[in-house]
Formats: sequence, structure tokens, C-alpha cells
Amino acid sequence: MRNLKAVILAAGMGLRLRPRTQKVPKGFLEVDGKTLLERSFLALKQAGIAEVVIVVGYLHEMIQTRLGDNFLGMPIRYVYNEEYATSGSMNSFLKAKAVIGDSAVLLLESDLLYDAKCIDLALCSPYRDVMLVSPLSGSGDEVYVCADQRNQIRALGKQLSDDQKRQACGEMMGISRFSADFLKHLFKTAEDDYARGEYLYHYEECVIRATTAALPVYILPTDLQWIEIDREEDLKRAREIIYPLMVK
Repeated sequence: MRNLKAVILAAGMGLRLRPRTQKVPKGFLEVDGKTLLERSFLALKQAGIAEVVIVVGYLHEMIQTRLGDNFLGMPIRYVYNEEYATSGSMNSFLKAKAVIGDSAVLLLESDLLYDAKCIDLALCSPYRDVMLVSPLSGSGDEVYVCADQRNQIRALGKQLSDDQKRQACGEMMGISRFSADFLKHLFKTAEDDYARGEYLYHYEECVIRATTAALPVYILPTDLQWIEIDREEDLKRAREIIYPLMVK
């Protein structure tokens, strides 16, 4: 798609999946014989995405060696976050700023298993800035999302108040689309934080602070199957429950 890049955040160490992730990054965990990253590439190719940027850190050599500079006919540009062990996912996203340029971005996390139709949903939304939101999973690790009657995000995060959690419309899925205008504001917000020495936070925490009346981010509700794989029980659920539902 013209003037849109897919950015995959793949720098994390996957500490909660040790010892499984001591030798492989989370993106190379397999479900039914295919890695999570391979599944994302297949979905992106099917959706017509031509440019992919992967932000790497932990075990970056393995990722770059296995995927190469071109995977499934899709050229890949790598960005290395040398601070992957001491910073959050917003720092990884910010590292890709120069490569992104003035493009819009389809943002993905590398540890997701999801129905490929999620990509089409994000790309076809009439809104310029959207985050896919699912019903609450009850996993105990949700990123809660609160939105107003216009479907504009008003609160976002794991550490919301009990009242906000009760009002949440769902949880963030880790699949988003951001316009070039919003990205400029998002990256400026992060750069200002980093100038004050604040590095340890995730991109969704910056997204909610960068959201303004002029640059709203909308929820895109869906009940398509998905799961983020952070823990051993997530991987078990992905293989035994979510994937069978996806191919049913």
C-alpha cells in the first residue's frame, strides 16, 4: 500500500517465557508449525503491504539471519534498539522514526497470534488513527481501553483505576494504524519524556498522552480471534484454543 509501512516491534526479551525464550525470541515461537513472525508476514503480504520495518534488540542476529533482507518477497529494514534490556516498547518505536519518515504506519507486536482479517480491518478503517480493541479476555494482563460515545480513546493502560476498568470497552490487541501527523506528535512527546530521563514505558502509555482533540485515536472493536503470548499459559491457550478457533 502506498505511503504506509508495517512496523513490527520485536526487541523484547520475553522474560516471562523463560527458559523457552533463552535461545529464541518470542516472535519465533511456533503455532502449528509456523512462527508468529511468519504468520504476521503472511497476513501483511495478503493485505498488500510492501514495506516492513522490524525493530530488533534481544537475539537480533537470529531474527536478521532467519528472515534476511527479504522474506516472502517483502523487503525488510531492520532497526536495532541497543537499549532493549533497559527501556520500554516506546523507545523501540521511536528508534524507527527515521526509517518511517513521513509514512503512515501499521504497528504490530511480534508476540501476537491473530486472525489475518485483523490487518484488513485496521487498513480499511475510515479513521486515520485506530487501535484494534477486543472484548476483555480476563487474562489478568490486559491493557484496558476506555472510549467515549464517539469511539475516541480516553484512557489506556494496565494500571487504570477500578472505576476506569469497570467502564473499559475492551482491551488493546497490539495492532494499530497511525497517520504521519499523529506519529510526529507521538514521537515528539516521547522525545520530551526521554530528555527528562523517562525511558521505561510502553508505547500505549505515550499514545494516550499524545491524543488530542485535533489528533484523536479511535477504537476499532472486533471479536476476531487473537492472543498476545507473554506467558507459558498464553502459548498453551494459543495452540490449544485460539488457533483451532481461527481455522475452524
